[in-house]
Amino acid sequence: MTALRLSPLRSSRALIDAAIEVHGPARVLLAAIVALLRPKARPPDAGDLPAHLRRDIGLPPEAPPAPDWTRSLH
Repeated sequence: MTALRLSPLRSSRALIDAAIEVHGPARVLLAAIVALLRPKARPPDAGDLPAHLRRDIGLPPEAPPAPDWTRSLH
């Protein structure tokens, strides 16, 4: 669906009315339903990030070692 270029000074009700006017009520309703049902995006696991990205966000360059779960089972 195409993003609408609308003035940020409009109220949310005016934005919905403008979207319905441009795209039609069925398409706006479908887009709202799809947005509600879409799973939330999760941030990437910091352990999988390369060293330069970890450094940029303030983490140590290497991920801490994973816990050894086999030792706790014995």
